Amino acid sequence: MRFQDRRDQTQPPASPSGVEFAQTRRQLLSGAAAIGVSTAFSGPVSAQTPAPVRIAIAFGDIPRLWAGPDGAFQGMRFAGYPIYDALINWDLDQEDRASGLVPGLAESWSIDPNNPARWIVKLRSGVTFHDGSPFDADAAIWNFNSVFDQKAQQYNAARTALIVPRLPSVSGAEKVDDSTIAVLTRGPDAMTPYQISFLLMASPAQYAKLGDSWEKFVSAPSGTGPFRFGSFTPRVRLELVRNEKYWDTKRIPKAPAVHLQPILDANARIAALRSGQVDLIETVPPAALASLKGAGFSIKANTHPTISIWKLSLLPDSPFRDLRVRKAANLAVDREGIIKLLDGAAVLAKGMVPEDSPWFGKPTFQLRTDPAEARKLLAEAGYGPNNRVKAKILIASAGGGQPESLKVNEFVQSNLAAVGFDIEFQVVDYVTLFTIYRNGAKAAQSAGIHGVSLPAPVQDPTASIFRGHASELTPPRGTNWGFYNNPEVDEALRQAQRAFGPVALDAAIAKVHQLLIDDAASVFFVHELDPWGMSNKVKGFMQPKNWFSNLTSVSIG
Repeated sequence: MRFQDRRDQTQPPASPSGVEFAQTRRQLLSGAAAIGVSTAFSGPVSAQTPAPVRIAIAFGDIPRLWAGPDGAFQGMRFAGYPIYDALINWDLDQEDRASGLVPGLAESWSIDPNNPARWIVKLRSGVTFHDGSPFDADAAIWNFNSVFDQKAQQYNAARTALIVPRLPSVSGAEKVDDSTIAVLTRGPDAMTPYQISFLLMASPAQYAKLGDSWEKFVSAPSGTGPFRFGSFTPRVRLELVRNEKYWDTKRIPKAPAVHLQPILDANARIAALRSGQVDLIETVPPAALASLKGAGFSIKANTHPTISIWKLSLLPDSPFRDLRVRKAANLAVDREGIIKLLDGAAVLAKGMVPEDSPWFGKPTFQLRTDPAEARKLLAEAGYGPNNRVKAKILIASAGGGQPESLKVNEFVQSNLAAVGFDIEFQVVDYVTLFTIYRNGAKAAQSAGIHGVSLPAPVQDPTASIFRGHASELTPPRGTNWGFYNNPEVDEALRQAQRAFGPVALDAAIAKVHQLLIDDAASVFFVHELDPWGMSNKVKGFMQPKNWFSNLTSVSIG
């Protein structure tokens, strides 16, 4: 199977995102073997020299390193937070509870008492970028302008398209003094701190040193994060080096370096782990878990704050404009069967979030498997044996924390076929899928596509609930790919934006979630786990209940 990169061809092909993902399985396997040879430090490593941690990641290439990586949350996991900080970070040091927000390059943030659409942010003092230049209010404003001010020299449309949809309420920022800025929003929004966590701070000095070019910056990036950029070999390896001067001394990495090796094929990643070419692999296929355990490897997984869905188009050519069709599709899905297919590496979904979440609410439409009711709804909508529902779904071959994307989608395809759907798939790599998703269902790339299969992150209320459903947040400003439009949902979201305080916000988001389930806004599958496999030499690996990973605690013992 060949995958064609559909990104804007004006982007530099030498950037750390790669251009061509057309690799056969044999090439991937041989590539993994080659990687095993090329990833060691020059010369022998003595017993006294701490070894780098080598991680195989489910990409065809390294995501771009310009403080706004492609590859969605998966790209942020490896090419974002290890190198950069945001003003507000995620707590990645806990495994026993859902991650919350913690101070990053901001020591505190609060609503301006005189203006609810203005957040006063006090910046952390004494922080420097990896290149030695200071982080201060001017650097923070430079980063805001890089995506919100089209007249700024550092503005780049392609980069902005990866970042701004994650900050739908933010309109810019202004300097108050050398250690304080004000973040400006389009209106009051209690969810703003979650959005700020996705604007990573890059070094203005490094950007200027490299000729005011993001294309050059991606090959020599500089942030303030726990890892510094070491070196980069396209399609082969990204070397990250411990930042000995990291401002959060508790999170200075244990390992001297981390080597990220892109291996898209799951079987190739497993082969690399078994042969000792890497120490950790992400996104282990469930069918391989028992075998790896039996061979002495360790498996680690935690509750993954995501749900596998088909994001649906509600454009005029889509059969999913009809609520009865959307409900029928949901009632056709055998979720228990998906869990068995995944060898137990998933949790039954009753909504976008788990039932015990404070955001669940009280939906009246129960996600369950009921083929008879599904057929009844389709008949009411005018469909039958001689008039089946026809739709095309865009799916990824791998990646995005979904180790068995093809297998699960084919299983759901058969579920829906049994009640009256004819589902066709268009298969691409994950980076291409996310690019098409980001551009929206009205874009030429989405012509003839009625849904996108993807993991929807639900670790914060902005990511999928707000950005994915507010009618005003269609691309490029948001990620409402299918142009979902429900006035009742819009009003509930507006109420949530004004629900300052955790208790009030939880209750408001629960109302939104309840409406989305009752409206069958997507086809909901299961909450998949994202297992990691590792050798017994790996020490201290931690996977929080978060999309993102803590690479600072891991080392080779």
